[in-house]
Amino acid sequence: MFFKTMGIALIIGGFGAFGLSGARRFERRVDELKNMRLALGFLEKEITCTYTPLSRALDRTAVFCEKPVSLLFQEGADLLQAGEGITAGEAWRKGLKKLARDSSLNDGDLQLLNSVAAQLGMSDAKEQKKVFNLLQEELRMQEEKARDELKSGHKLWAYGGFIMGSVVVLLLI
Repeated sequence: MFFKTMGIALIIGGFGAFGLSGARRFERRVDELKNMRLALGFLEKEITCTYTPLSRALDRTAVFCEKPVSLLFQEGADLLQAGEGITAGEAWRKGLKKLARDSSLNDGDLQLLNSVAAQLGMSDAKEQKKVFNLLQEELRMQEEKARDELKSGHKLWAYGGFIMGSVVVLLLI
């Protein structure tokens, strides 16, 4: 009887932990979108106000923001500072690939960030400011959508894990 009780507890606990892990992804996505928006604001100020070279601006932005968002900026800065003839857009895309592996951002968020790669470092400070302001506004809208998804998705995953564990236990009994 003891082993049966332990088995039930482990099954429900395992499925519950899986559900809670899925629910935390919703929270992390909201935090990462906010952090990305703030980091892009910082990068925009570095480029348009202090006229910092792009590689240095990306490096300073990486220090400013938190992980995993800083991976994007650090990877871009490292690639540009290596002096291997890589463009800013290519460095940005490679940084996005690194960010995609470690973040909770969805494909839509990453495509939005990828859309700026072609304009990055290709125009004067005024045009860069326009690009960054537009991107920040679009990220703000993504953040609002993510907050809405957080309300429903968090509960679904958190409760769903425990309910699924209970269903599996009932099927096994």
